[in-house]
Amino acid sequence: MNSNRIVAVADLHGHTELFRTMLAWLDRELGSEYSLVTLGDYVDNGPDVRGLLDLLIDLRATRQERFVPIMGNHDLACVLSMGWNCAPPSEAWCRRWASRYWNAGLGTPLAYGVRTGQQLAAAMPAEHRSFLQSLPWFHEVGNHVFVHAGLHEGPVAPQLEELARREPLRETWMHDPIREKTLSVKSDPAWGRVVVSGHTYHPVKRCADPHRPGAPHFVTEHRITLSSEADHTGHLWAVILPERRFVKVGTGEVKTYVFPEQEAVH
Repeated sequence: MNSNRIVAVADLHGHTELFRTMLAWLDRELGSEYSLVTLGDYVDNGPDVRGLLDLLIDLRATRQERFVPIMGNHDLACVLSMGWNCAPPSEAWCRRWASRYWNAGLGTPLAYGVRTGQQLAAAMPAEHRSFLQSLPWFHEVGNHVFVHAGLHEGPVAPQLEELARREPLRETWMHDPIREKTLSVKSDPAWGRVVVSGHTYHPVKRCADPHRPGAPHFVTEHRITLSSEADHTGHLWAVILPERRFVKVGTGEVKTYVFPEQEAVH
């Protein structure tokens, strides 16, 4: 058994049952020694945000260092709306979150029976808020960097140093590695490692040639962007590393694939 295996899972968005199916398959297939990284976006748009957060909190307690959930842009918007590090709620952030992030009728405040950032801060269980607040903005292990949206071409260290500080930007903006979708098809050999992210539905469509083989993910020697499509197609994707075996979970089915590498977009 390869104890160095890492599994990265695309955006979950409240799709608890899909994630449970994925976990059950991974545990049967890989045993108990693999590490699990979830690539962010746990809140909004799905049917069971509260149940998913309960499951993630339980996984972190039981799997400890073998489970690393990282921050997504939806999660950060949620925390900023409630108030970063217990600061006063930001209704400016809540308005932006509501207007730009939610599928109709599926915003996280509604999952807790409220409508504003201030109301959510009062209604969300302390363990849910603490979990979201605590999420790291990236995870680095071996020659892999896991981050929600991607990295810019160029030196990695300054980008990771900025993310490690976990300091929100002013007003209603976010750091590019957490929210910028154009990074989904950027790849730089100078990184010297593989950058793994989710965030974007069918990222290969952003390539210059949308008909290139493989898909729906963007895959190069130095880059893997999982198609984050649970909200779009009802499929949840993961990738098993280092062998780059892709896993797709749908209703009642689990399939695995290997996809060819592509060229980066500059």
